[in-house]
Amino acid sequence: MFQIDRSYIDHISLDCIQGHIWDIRTDHKDDPTLPKIQNYNITEEAFEAYLEKKQKFEDFQDSWRKYRFMILGLAFVVPVALFSLLVKDKNMAMYAYATGFLLCMLIYMIYILIEATKARHFRNNPCETFIKALLSWEANNK
Repeated sequence: MFQIDRSYIDHISLDCIQGHIWDIRTDHKDDPTLPKIQNYNITEEAFEAYLEKKQKFEDFQDSWRKYRFMILGLAFVVPVALFSLLVKDKNMAMYAYATGFLLCMLIYMIYILIEATKARHFRNNPCETFIKALLSWEANNK
């Protein structure tokens, strides 16, 4: 099939959902079996805004996956280091580990709450239904 030269597009990663949906819609726009945006009662501007929000959410999740061990490791090590510098009691080591562990759990719970709040906007949305239709159309045509 005819492929469009995308060498001039350096700001869109082909791994991202926004770029992938854009590729499907531009490469196969003349195909009559391709799901049409009008059938889902979505305007083009609303769909582009939705895709941008979805891409930001995906980037947020990717950055967490990339840096989570560093963030949680620092959250555990900093209280242990502070307790060992400031307190010279033998029993304080257990408090230092417990504080580091609780801090890690708190950070992780905050991340889960933020992710759940952001993900709520993507449920039961006509734009999401259209994206799923495009992706299933692509999978059936390969």
